[in-house]
Amino acid sequence: MINHEVIDVLRAHSSVRSFTDEPVSQDVIDTILACAQRAPTSSNLQAYSIIQVESMEKRTALMEYSGGQSWLVKAPLVLLFCADLYRCHKILAPADKHVLHNAELFSVAVSDAALVAQKAFIAAQACGLGGVVVGGVRNETDKMAELFGLPKLVFPMYALCLGYPAKVPVQRPRFPIHFVHAVDKYPGLPQEEELCDYDDATRKYFLEHTNDPNEFGWIARGQFAITSKPRYEVGDFLKKAGFLTETKPFTEDEKP
Repeated sequence: MINHEVIDVLRAHSSVRSFTDEPVSQDVIDTILACAQRAPTSSNLQAYSIIQVESMEKRTALMEYSGGQSWLVKAPLVLLFCADLYRCHKILAPADKHVLHNAELFSVAVSDAALVAQKAFIAAQACGLGGVVVGGVRNETDKMAELFGLPKLVFPMYALCLGYPAKVPVQRPRFPIHFVHAVDKYPGLPQEEELCDYDDATRKYFLEHTNDPNEFGWIARGQFAITSKPRYEVGDFLKKAGFLTETKPFTEDEKP
């Protein structure tokens, strides 16, 4: 494995939920945002928006909407990342009135927001911060849109809570690389014995390094996560916000 300070930052990642009281300086915030903006973006559309959440009233609402995740209130810095096609709609005004509402442009906006958030997270970690990504903001997408005045074609995806770590947790075990990587073909499913070993490693991690007394491995935890947080209403929100509503291409005979 190659040794390099950037590689060290990437490989050292764990989700930090406990922060000191030290504030994040404006210089560090500016650095994080500048790095985030250099993330890859399809056709340079930059189909995302970042909202820095300072209002304690809004942070408290975020905590409520996200199932009581207190770090949304306690973290010195909270950034909300949104997939955003509204800016393209208003500025570019594409001749094809359907195109911003199709699955492809939705995928572009989601990918842009994801890449920007990851770049911001890496920059923050390089500056000595730690943090955690909160997808729970999607529990209440309608309320989120109202809280932040989000126009149509803007989708709140997740919040990034950042600060100087009071405690850095032990890393959770990840899949063996061959579970997710192969050359020239789909990796396929792991062998049963390998999967059992990973499931057991996950179970031991939670018993030894967290306050969770449940003897659940990766499979049981994954099943619970999927069934307990289905967020079917996200699909309804996306349609109301103008995403994924069109598959029809523009034709010259159609009035704009």
